[in-house]
This record gives sequence, structure tokens and C-alpha cells, in this order.
Amino acid sequence: MATLLALAALWTMPSVAVGQGRGAEAETETEAEAGPEGTRRPEGRRAAEAEGPEPTAHDQRPPPDPDDDYEGTVVEVGPPAGEGEERPVGEAHVVRYYLEAFEVEGNDRTRMETITRLMLLRTGEAFRADDPRIEDSKVALLASGFFEEVRFSLRRGSQRGWVVFRIHLRERWTLVVENLAFGYTTITPFGGLGVTELNLFGTGSQLSAAFVVAAEQQAYRLRFVDPAFLGSEWSLVAATMVSDAQDYLGFNGVHAVRADGTVETDHATINYWRAGGLLGTGYRFSDRMRFDVGYRFEWVDAHDLPILASYQRGAPGAQMNAPVPLDLLPGQSIVSGFSASFSYDSRDDPFLPTSGWRLRAGVDVAHNALGSDYSYAKFTFDGAVHFELPWNHVVTVTAFLGAILGSAPLFDQFYVGDLSDLIPGRVLDLNFHDYPALNLLGTSIGEMQYEDLAAKVGAEYSWPLYRSRTGFLYGLDVFAGLGFYTLASASDIALQIPGYAGASVFPIDLTGDVGFRLDTMIGLFRLSFSNVMGLIPQVD
Repeated sequence: MATLLALAALWTMPSVAVGQGRGAEAETETEAEAGPEGTRRPEGRRAAEAEGPEPTAHDQRPPPDPDDDYEGTVVEVGPPAGEGEERPVGEAHVVRYYLEAFEVEGNDRTRMETITRLMLLRTGEAFRADDPRIEDSKVALLASGFFEEVRFSLRRGSQRGWVVFRIHLRERWTLVVENLAFGYTTITPFGGLGVTELNLFGTGSQLSAAFVVAAEQQAYRLRFVDPAFLGSEWSLVAATMVSDAQDYLGFNGVHAVRADGTVETDHATINYWRAGGLLGTGYRFSDRMRFDVGYRFEWVDAHDLPILASYQRGAPGAQMNAPVPLDLLPGQSIVSGFSASFSYDSRDDPFLPTSGWRLRAGVDVAHNALGSDYSYAKFTFDGAVHFELPWNHVVTVTAFLGAILGSAPLFDQFYVGDLSDLIPGRVLDLNFHDYPALNLLGTSIGEMQYEDLAAKVGAEYSWPLYRSRTGFLYGLDVFAGLGFYTLASASDIALQIPGYAGASVFPIDLTGDVGFRLDTMIGLFRLSFSNVMGLIPQVD
């Protein structure tokens, strides 16, 4: 953006740089990028924040007279100078240009309309050299995940006062690995993989496929997202999934009897099939905010449930028998409902952010009136904020809240492994173990498995070790995080679990992780202590 402030002085040049490349570490292209006394101006979104808001010109004014003897439109601002006074140039005039067209270089795979859709400037509009939309456009292009480097420059248009806005790009590999998961528990080994094409045929659409398999389980998912359906501000989302699932309920004193007379004492095993999909749309209010809504339909076949299952709940010495909550209807059933969510994302990088917010609030509702055999409402809030410290390290604060009203199926409830970093979580909604929480604080959290109330807060400190705009490895961070989580059901709040008193009544536990985070050509990977924990079976 600082380069743009020098455009008026450099306008006699045939081309002027107005931006630089990926990340805040990018080198300047002209001496105009240096601030007073050779100091560096802040770059990226931080530059817009440091210099304060500037007035923008969204109006489309008539083109200047080509006979005028100036290249830009000069607009006088501020009070007139007094007699004998000389007003500083920055206070006297603001240079505006009219955008004639975009010119894109370096887009070997990405279509031009995909790129210009992410720009906040539009042809025919007037803009100032310090218009914050320019910097926001660069952030939006980088945040798409399509590009390693983004630079801007201007060249003269077909008439005075009009310019061609040039976008210089270096594309990023957009076929990335997601949901890489493998481990070994006391019940089964498991492994899975997901891949996503972030820029399908250069249109900005996404196509992802994922699978996970274990000894007695498997799941598959296919998902398509068009962020600008038919060139509009509306998106299209379509997904389908199928799974052959098995789950393991109960921790202590389990006694489960199956239809064939088999008795289980380690856990109550349930087997079920799921198949269905989601169709949805969303509206983008800006490059940061969007609203999404969708309809979900699933067929469930719980074909092998215990006919009787109980377990012991309570602290040692005060345990009592209770029925194992299976939370699935026997035989075939239907889940039918709508979902809605609002999201806000101002992060400066989608992979290794150093500043900005990520917020999402959502609700899922299923009801008998929609043909569902389960009636419930599930509310969730998920957020993170990133702060860059003066020495370029980053602190991230995260929060999650969730609540379920009604009777949700087992796979839609909050699971202890999804909240704790220290035991394996679910992959594509499949669970592979019967581990309780580690219960480092000695509370009633050890009794919780699938529940309808959940919360988690945490903080993470990361140290960027490496950044690059080329090659296989784009970034490497070392990180350490610590947090607290809680998990409970409404009945546990109304009826206290036996044997717990004082602070131990509240089900809370510690969680945390330490390791490395790598941003690579093929995706974002984490090598950490929690990965190792997932490979070590827990033995009582």
C-alpha cells in the first residue's frame, strides 16, 4: 500500500508497482516502499490497521476530459490555505484513478474471472492510491490458497486518468492432503486419508474425497463446493457419505447382552450403517463474512444393538448401576433437518495465520415434522483470534461452546475424544476406542463419553522457524498449547454423579499439545505429542 502513496510522483513511469508478494516478509520493489529515514512501512493487513482508515471512492464518476493536462483526477480536500500559506501536498490534493481493466499474469491454471471475483475493486470505479480495498484484495487472493505470491502494479489506460490494474501471480499447488489419520488402539488399528482440489479446473470450486478404514469399520465421503454459483454471490454445496460404523460404550463394570446370548464386559458394542447427504447454499456478504444454510438427510440402520446393557457410574466406592445410553433407535430410522451458520474470517493467512479472527456460529435442527425420527437442536460456537508479538511470535486464543436440546443420535453428540488432544478423536464420525478422559484433575470428567453439553478454551504459542514463497515447504512453526475442556449431560447437572464432592463434581480436564506445524505444497501437517499418543494403546 505504501507504494501506492507514491503513485502521483511516479506517474510519468510506464508501470508502477503497487503491491508485493506472499506474506509480510516480501521484499520491496522500489525505494518508495521505505518510510521516513529509511524505516520499513508495515505491510499486509497490518499496514491498513497501522495507518488508520482512509476514505474510499466507490462512486463511478464520469471520465475526465482527455484534453486535460493531468493524468489523474485531482480532488481538493480540507480547508483552503490561508493567504501566504503553503499547504502540504498530502493535505491539498488526493489523486484518484479510474479502473479501465484488469490484466493478470502468471495464472497458468486459474481462470481470470476467478481472480477478478476476489478483487474488491471493479472496472469503472474510481480509487485512490491509498485505497484500503487494494490491500484487502491482496489478502483475499492469498487467503484463497491458490497463490504463493501476489503483486500489483498499474499502467496507463487508453485515456488520461484511466489505468489498467495489473495482477502478478505465482500459483500454489492446490491438490492438498487433508484428514491424514492413522493409529492403533486396544480395539483396532485404523487409517484414513482425504484429498481436496481447492481450485477445480481453475474455477475456484472445491472437490474433496476422504475415507477411513479399521478392522470392523469404514467410512467414505465426497463433497463439492462452488463458492460463486453461476457467477453470483451465492455458493452451492453438495456432499454425500456412507459408513459402516461400530462404537464402544461404557467404561466401568459393563454388562451387555446381545441377541445371540453373548455377554460383553469391556464395553457395549453397537453396530450401525449410515448413508445420506447434504445440499446447501450460502451468501457472501464480503470477503470476510458469509451465511450458509443447508438440508441434511440420512438413513440409519442400527441392526446390531445389545438387548440389555448396563455399567457402573460414580467415584470408586460409591458406584451404582445405570443403563448404557445407546442413543440410537433400533432398526431403520431417518435423520432429516436443516442447518444454518454464520462465519467471519479476517486471518491474514489460511494456513499459518499471524493475525485476525476466525468465528463461526451454527445451529442444526431436526424434527418429526421434517420426517426425522430424531427431534433436536444442536448449537455450536467456534472461534480463534491470532496476535503477532513484537518479536514475530504468535499467540492464538481459541474457544468452543456446544449444547444440544432434545434427543440427538449418538454420532451427532459431543465426544470426549474430539475435545481432548490427548486421546484419539473421531475420523469421519467413526470412533476406534473406549478410552475415558485422562482426568488429570481428578474430576467427574472420567464418567463422560457422549454428552450434550461441551466447552473448551485454550491458548497456543507458536514460533515461526521458516518462511518461503517457493519450494515444497512454505512454512514451519514450533508450537505449544494448553487448555481446559468440560463435557456433561443435562441429567448429570440435575442429578449429581455419586461419590463426587466439592470441585471434583464439575467435569473439567486439562488438554494440550506441543510439536511442529508444517505448511507444504501438498497441505498443512502437524507432527506433535498428540500424534504419538494416538499410536500408543492405553492399557488399564
